[in-house]
Amino acid sequence: MTLGLVFTHLLAAYAVLAAPWLGCVWYQKARRRIAAGLADAKVRLYRELAAEQTVSTGVVLALWRSGIPARSLGLFAPRMWAWNMAVFLVIAGLLVWSSLWLRPKAEKLKKRVEGKIGALLPESHQERFWFGAISVGAGISEELVFRGFLLYYFSAYLTHVNMLGRALLASLVFGLGHIYQGWRGAVGTGILGLVFAGFYLATGSLLLPVAIHAAVDLRGLIIFPPDGSPTIRGGNQRLALRGQTDDLSSNNVSLL
Repeated sequence: MTLGLVFTHLLAAYAVLAAPWLGCVWYQKARRRIAAGLADAKVRLYRELAAEQTVSTGVVLALWRSGIPARSLGLFAPRMWAWNMAVFLVIAGLLVWSSLWLRPKAEKLKKRVEGKIGALLPESHQERFWFGAISVGAGISEELVFRGFLLYYFSAYLTHVNMLGRALLASLVFGLGHIYQGWRGAVGTGILGLVFAGFYLATGSLLLPVAIHAAVDLRGLIIFPPDGSPTIRGGNQRLALRGQTDDLSSNNVSLL
């Protein structure tokens, strides 16, 4: 067994088994740091995530250099550049519009999701910088691992499963990797993963899924403005004066 094959199996085992466990450990550790009043609790979490993204990206690229064809990992120029650009612009526009629509409700949304993804939500300018970095990093590393690599791995070792079955299985693994957000968060993430897989299979490239994935995560910077911004101050004043109790159960804010 070659070294490249060993790392191929190790990366698959990491994505399926270790990533869900590690995500829960890091997230709960961050929550304890926040509860203890540590000012850098969120930044430390972001740095841990950035390190994991860097390592996983490096492993996939190393496997490509060791002999896995670039096309098999999605490291290939997409078909129909104009179509890819048009799809991205439409989806990005919808994400920006929906984020701006949710922005006035930021405080209520933050309270609603506090127990699920509160430790991930940035507040200070330093936290927002790191959040932006890991949002882009998630678009790159998670698409490389959960779409490019896993679909290649399943096609090589689960030959009796068709492409749709492999995409469903990879999306299930992707959702479980976000189980720290709770079961609803994991299911929502898994569905998004299936959409990303569809874009990958339709274009033959990871470029469009990477761009859309990063855009989905970056919308958190639009929905949740930094502490002390006019939106937050105004929202707090209106809530204090009116005592509003809007039900936001229909709004689903997911951070990947």
